[in-house]
Amino acid sequence: MFSGSYLYQVIGDPKFADRVERITYNALPATLTGSMWSRQYLQQQNQIAAKNMNPDPFPNDGSYSNVFGLEPNYPCCTVNHPQGWPKFITNAFLTTPDNLSLVHLYLGPFSTSVTLGSGNRVTANVDTLYPFSDTLTTTITATSAFTYYVRIPSWVADGTISLNGGPEKALSPSNGLQAVAAAAGTTKFLLNLPAPITTESRPHGSIAVHRGPLHYAFDIPRSQKVLARNAQQPLAVDLEFDATADWQYAIDPTTLKFRNVPPESGKLPSPVFDSGKSPLLITVTACPIEWATAGDTFAAVPPRSPTCTGRQTTLTLTPFG
Repeated sequence: MFSGSYLYQVIGDPKFADRVERITYNALPATLTGSMWSRQYLQQQNQIAAKNMNPDPFPNDGSYSNVFGLEPNYPCCTVNHPQGWPKFITNAFLTTPDNLSLVHLYLGPFSTSVTLGSGNRVTANVDTLYPFSDTLTTTITATSAFTYYVRIPSWVADGTISLNGGPEKALSPSNGLQAVAAAAGTTKFLLNLPAPITTESRPHGSIAVHRGPLHYAFDIPRSQKVLARNAQQPLAVDLEFDATADWQYAIDPTTLKFRNVPPESGKLPSPVFDSGKSPLLITVTACPIEWATAGDTFAAVPPRSPTCTGRQTTLTLTPFG
């Protein structure tokens, strides 16, 4: 995340910003419990359990590295993971090389105050539930007129902008950045950034499911067992998770349907990345299949061209984080 931010600032390729945003809103929260007191040393996709592994598939890491804990295997991630969110947010706004414009790079409910060139004092406040919403309302105050830029992610389709309550207009980003003419005083604009459901090819005929910045997965029902509790801080626990329901399914990608159930209060629950908290979901038709395991915490490679072993059902996919 930190390296990707600097790659964007040096090279200017918007793909780096897209990658950082997806890492932040998917991989980072997925490896943490909601309280952030427990985390994994090694994260895996298609994970069917999190516990002391038998057999241990890693040649250089211990079998405990897949457990959610205070410091499973090594303590380095315990002191490093709290840097993720702060470094993401502190790089959410940039100034242009001439120091005359402000760039909103990473999308989210962020704000900043900065003095640009010629003493132009600027404040930007972004009101949004993103990445759990497609809309962002930005209010800018400035002592002088200037050009404000906001990143439009590559996954956006048919996005629009409405300036100061005016009509919606199609976005026209250049190199991933939408220019907004900010006047002296207050300027307010509304972005609508819809995105289609997309699938990405994976090995052995499998796919990944995305919509916007979020990756979607089946949240396998599971049990939780406390393996250890820290004597100095009882919130710091080592946790084992094990599947309590079938996870071996094949899905029909043509049946993927997106649903948004925004919170009535207008505020997201906290921690929103915890199981069952997201207002966004995707439903899909699926059927049970034969899918072997390669250990007690991980599935074998997905079977090619699997056949259904039972009746079709509807699965709910939620954000991976």
